[in-house]
Amino acid sequence: MASSSEAFEKFSTWKNLRTSLSVTVIERGKPEDTFSGRIDALDPDAPLVGMIAGGKYLQFDVGDAVFSIESCRAVVTRDDAEWLIFEEQD
Repeated sequence: MASSSEAFEKFSTWKNLRTSLSVTVIERGKPEDTFSGRIDALDPDAPLVGMIAGGKYLQFDVGDAVFSIESCRAVVTRDDAEWLIFEEQD
């Protein structure tokens, strides 16, 4: 388990390196959508992660979440049924 500041450090690194990411959204324990793009904006105080994916601007609320950080991915979990999985793309 990681802190939100550690998660935002990872998000910031990806943003600064313009890393291509895949984001999988899981709601009620089932995959809902997957997006590919780059992190465009961060607001750790809000706490929001903004992303450009497929020509659209997406904003993910990561408040009240538990974070798991690995070298190539970050998992954001809320209520064990809502997940965001950020993964580096090759």
